[in-house]
Amino acid sequence: MLDAERFLSEIEPFNYLDKKEIQSIAHNLLVEYYKKGDVIFKEGSSPLDFLYILRSGSLVLEREGEVIEYIHEGECFGYISLMTSSPPSSTAKAIEDSVVFLLNKKIFNKLISTNENFREYFARKLAKRMQNVASKGLSSVERHREISLEDINLRPILVMEGNQRVEEAIKEMVSKDSTYVLVKLPEGMGIITERDVLRKVLAKGLRPEEVKLKDVASFPVVWIESKSTLYDAMVLMARHGIRKLLVKKNGDPVGVLEDRDLIAYESKNAVLLIKEIDKAKTVEDLKYLYGLVKEQTLDLVFQGTDPERLGEYISEINDRFMKRAVYVAMNRLGEEPLVPFSIMVLGSEGRKEQSLRTDQDNALIYQDYPLLDFDSKNYFESFSKAYIDTLLEIGFPPCPGNVMISNPFWRRSAKEWRSAVKDWIEKPKEENILNVAIFFDFRNVFGDQSLTEDLWSFILQTLKENPGFLPFLAVDAVRFKPPIGFFGDFVVEKTGEHKGEIEIKKGGIFPITQGIRALALEMGIGKRNTFERIEELKRLGVFSEEHAKDLKEAYRFLLSLRFKFQAQKIKEGKEPDNYINPNRLSRAEKNTLKDVFKIIKEFQEFLYERYNLRFFE
Repeated sequence: MLDAERFLSEIEPFNYLDKKEIQSIAHNLLVEYYKKGDVIFKEGSSPLDFLYILRSGSLVLEREGEVIEYIHEGECFGYISLMTSSPPSSTAKAIEDSVVFLLNKKIFNKLISTNENFREYFARKLAKRMQNVASKGLSSVERHREISLEDINLRPILVMEGNQRVEEAIKEMVSKDSTYVLVKLPEGMGIITERDVLRKVLAKGLRPEEVKLKDVASFPVVWIESKSTLYDAMVLMARHGIRKLLVKKNGDPVGVLEDRDLIAYESKNAVLLIKEIDKAKTVEDLKYLYGLVKEQTLDLVFQGTDPERLGEYISEINDRFMKRAVYVAMNRLGEEPLVPFSIMVLGSEGRKEQSLRTDQDNALIYQDYPLLDFDSKNYFESFSKAYIDTLLEIGFPPCPGNVMISNPFWRRSAKEWRSAVKDWIEKPKEENILNVAIFFDFRNVFGDQSLTEDLWSFILQTLKENPGFLPFLAVDAVRFKPPIGFFGDFVVEKTGEHKGEIEIKKGGIFPITQGIRALALEMGIGKRNTFERIEELKRLGVFSEEHAKDLKEAYRFLLSLRFKFQAQKIKEGKEPDNYINPNRLSRAEKNTLKDVFKIIKEFQEFLYERYNLRFFE
């Protein structure tokens, strides 16, 4: 099988293996010849026992009679059925005479479990197939939201004491076919992985028989309750950029979920998607992935995903694109900055409450050190243009109000930002109030977070020194009344493009976000998310438990309606906006919306009295 050895050594993912492994695999391959028109396996047939590798010829994968993918020489197929032990989801057919290598399932599974590069190759393959998932992809995503971690066959935990040696851990990992060991530490549970052994011990020339686990274990371990869903686990893993997640039941560890377990679920999931974004090297790759995100998000909306979770998910994914765009922009410039800086996201992205109508709201802060060979102002002017151009090419629409770092107004040194926000607060004229409304939900998305934290602390201190500013901010929350009439009827647009519709942002969402922000700033709350701010305000006694619950549910309902109508408009080929048609609501939805508008009216009255807003009429 010398031809097989040479062939495998030249194709992914076998080229990640060493020569002896390839020789062993080659000697265990079966060879099959298929004539044009022959079927290799059928959709819905028995689970496959082999990984198929096309040696020569050409094949096609079909689902329900439609072509979903062409297979070319050197490509693998059938791996999804192997991983999930489920029937193949497509039919493989030769479209010309073809030679196929067959690799036994047992050998394939061993390679998946022991070789990281081999495993990640198939993760990338799954991510690229997302684009071809149509109606069946929707049910796949739905399944993640319905699967409880308690229903998954989790890997058993492997626990060792902190005083035990790394050498003992290696032996345990090998004997138990594990890639990690949980470590008991005085402060809680830590973890050491195969990668930790390589990087923290062997790469540093340390002796495994001498190093204690407590000295190299990572702490704390990210964990999740077993009653959570697979979807919750994927989002958590994506947020922390981790590949192993400890699962607890009533506080006790019961198992570990790994990224290699997630590969068994063919779907558009956050873990695989984020890996692809983080690896992307070109704008073209990022643009492709951005298209996948838009498709996936529509699926999630139509499935009725909780809008709080969905807004957070969209923001987490957007963050990844924005971070990657930084590296692309720097590569285009051919130069990195010599001073600390931070790219900040503002508005709904800053609050992690994104909708389907995304645009760019960002700002930049940098530390302007006096350097002989580096002009910070000129550098960040060039960088900002390259960065915004990159985002536009990826697919992010521009901000209609030009709130982007390419606009020098939103690009300043730390000293300049302090001067600007101090001026806005001390001189609450209309344009300054508008700037505050845009800017005061900022958070760091890339760079030196201490710059944004210092600026936030400065803002809170300046507000304490100028308590008279808060009513000017709160007045925005009562400026627009909910669109409901004296007799309880909806007040709709009478003419124009949106005739018969309601603008729920201005009359519903905006009063809540603006009012809650004013209260949060008054109380010195550092959180940006509206739901989290309401919880903190309840904890501090500003809201009763019932009032906080009403506000959160009102806000959640408004967000869900906005998602629903935006998704429908995108499906119809229209631009998403903040308008809804009450005639397309069910009777229950209409009644709930009327109740929500009443809650907002009561909230506005609360703000009116708290800040004596009658003096601002």
